[in-house]
Amino acid sequence: MLSKYFQLHKYPEFNSVVLRHNLLQHFYEGTVFLFAISFISVTTILPVFIERIGGNAIAVGSVTVLWTLGLNLPQVLFIRFFNFKEKVKPGMLKYGLIYRMMFIIISFICSVFLGKLDSNISVPLMLILIFTAAITGSSSGLFWYDFFSKTTPIKLRGRLLAIRLFLGSALGILGGSAVSVILSSVLYPHNFALLFLICFFFSMVSFYFLTRLKEPVLPERSISKDKPAKAEQISLKEILSRSKKILKENLNFKYFLIADALILMSLTASAFYPVYGIKEFNLPTSYAGTFTIILMASQVIGNFFFGYIADFFGHKINVLILAACSAAASLTAVAANNVLLYGIVFFFAGCTLTLQGISRIAIVVEMCSESERPFYIGLLNSVTAPTILFGVMGGFLVTIIGYIPVFMIYFLISMIAFLWLYKKVKEPRKLKIADF
Repeated sequence: MLSKYFQLHKYPEFNSVVLRHNLLQHFYEGTVFLFAISFISVTTILPVFIERIGGNAIAVGSVTVLWTLGLNLPQVLFIRFFNFKEKVKPGMLKYGLIYRMMFIIISFICSVFLGKLDSNISVPLMLILIFTAAITGSSSGLFWYDFFSKTTPIKLRGRLLAIRLFLGSALGILGGSAVSVILSSVLYPHNFALLFLICFFFSMVSFYFLTRLKEPVLPERSISKDKPAKAEQISLKEILSRSKKILKENLNFKYFLIADALILMSLTASAFYPVYGIKEFNLPTSYAGTFTIILMASQVIGNFFFGYIADFFGHKINVLILAACSAAASLTAVAANNVLLYGIVFFFAGCTLTLQGISRIAIVVEMCSESERPFYIGLLNSVTAPTILFGVMGGFLVTIIGYIPVFMIYFLISMIAFLWLYKKVKEPRKLKIADF
């Protein structure tokens, strides 16, 4: 059924049997993993978790900052461990397993130590663990996305990512319901420990599907035309030299990095949305589960459209919508005067997550050749990641001027990102830069 939906006969460069198998495994893996992550949503659960253990606005703002920095900043360094000549799958599995093990480690520490520690210790400890988990995710992400691009035709990637996100988000609605029940019925800190444990269990189910993926035999890649790829590690000097050359030669990519940096800054507002909503409308902590339900429902609706838009019109329009949704979320947070209207904030926040998952990296992949792909992904995630530190500044500003003025600042940043992207960044497919 999935193969008929994707019309696999249109891609003669891929073995149809292997392609069909890999599409199914990618679908299962992504769907289950997204369901797992819904139990510890960085947008709705982790900020409330940090606030519950005694974190102030700066600590709450640090959640998104540390998670995004950890997932992105180290990637250009992980290129050193990327083998340009041999198979990608072993590295993807190795680092993917390490990433998943962090969830059960955090669950154990929450259950055994959290209730006994002072907030001056527990808050930094949890933030460090969240950051460490994100770094391990960064190590696996570079390998995974290269493998995904290697095993999926370019005009199927948007729809496949969208379908994964669609069903994963639909299951995430059930996850949000379970979160509400767990937070309200299980004693602290075991309620949060249980959320991390459930996340670990389902993430290991997704890991099983990763192991079933088949890596196709493709021509050996090279780092440059003049220098064949070697099996050994690439030196840091070579990474920096190659990265500098890319930034100098590809102006469209450089402009996109500026837009991406602004968008990442604007998205740090998401850490404040659930905490502000719970405080402003006097809601119980378990309402974080309700916010998660809205977030996931939004992703279900968004995935129905955004994957098609990406495949047929390119990824730039999706990134424009991403910036617009970020602006809409902040503006709605300012205008909402009751909890029903405030729920719309998480609708727009869910759209930003969907659009990020479908198009943020995919547009960059189309700006480069296959041999350059790890460098471009690493640069995207490392160069723009430091701007996420604005989330700490946001937390600091909240303590001085309050939430509403800070949300207006985020709105302005989102609009600047939208205008820059619209004016400066060209759709890669129209420029015909991609070499596949």
